[in-house]
Amino acid sequence: MQCFIETKLLYYTIGTNQAKQFYMHLFEKVGLCALWLCLIWFPSVYGQNNNSGKLKAVLVVGHQEHLTQSSIQDMNKIARIFSENDIEVYKFYDKKAVWKDIVKVAKDCSFFIYSGHGSSQGKDGNAGGICITSVVSTKELISSLRLKENALVIFKSVCNGAGSSAGDDTDIGIEEAKKRVSHYAYPFFDVGAVAYYANNYGNLVNKFLEDFLTGISLKQAYLNSAKQWTDIEFEEPFSRDTTKSFSIASSPGGRGTTTRTSYVDGVKKEEIIESIKNYDIAYVGKSDYSIKDMD
Repeated sequence: MQCFIETKLLYYTIGTNQAKQFYMHLFEKVGLCALWLCLIWFPSVYGQNNNSGKLKAVLVVGHQEHLTQSSIQDMNKIARIFSENDIEVYKFYDKKAVWKDIVKVAKDCSFFIYSGHGSSQGKDGNAGGICITSVVSTKELISSLRLKENALVIFKSVCNGAGSSAGDDTDIGIEEAKKRVSHYAYPFFDVGAVAYYANNYGNLVNKFLEDFLTGISLKQAYLNSAKQWTDIEFEEPFSRDTTKSFSIASSPGGRGTTTRTSYVDGVKKEEIIESIKNYDIAYVGKSDYSIKDMD
């Protein structure tokens, strides 16, 4: 009786009709006890591993003053794209974006999406870290965050994430843009990610993600998102890992003025400034990396 109960419980964890037919045939040939032993020795063939293949995404929105609600609405559009592709979503928005809670679920996630303020909590005061209910430095991120192997990190409208920042008064130049993106990307490669993409253009992240989820490569999805509004500055091996490619796309300045909104100690400030060259879209990763590389 014990053998029968254990066999039955294991049998109903099998996830495919092919597996069920296989074990039913085996049951007819060798009997219950031998079948039970087979399940003990070969659980990975048709067992629970087949039920754990669903991809997962963690979506994080940090507080952004008057833009917080619109940023949450934008992130919910991304959540819908994931859901439509049968990808499970975990949401951590504004006051619920608590680092220890994010860390708990991130280890099972193949996508890490962040929208929020950039920071200078990277190595040696460089760009790095994220701003949620606490400021998470690069050092803390590397020490505590783990993503699922072969994960993709996406930064949506994050200062310094693609190169430019809302606080820039002049063209920062391509070398500074490279430095900022590098310092934001590389920590995630230490915690399970293999690719990084950043975009400061409204909802163009959505276009990139829709392409990527259909099986289009990282590079081609990047090029598709960049071709309408920006020019590709360069593509070269990533200095910290030459197996990866690195590219940044920019938009020219000198097209009139723009309104810059900033906050200093919680006080809102608006300025009319001359439009400058911006570095708005970037990627780091193997150019042929695709969703097929995720578990």
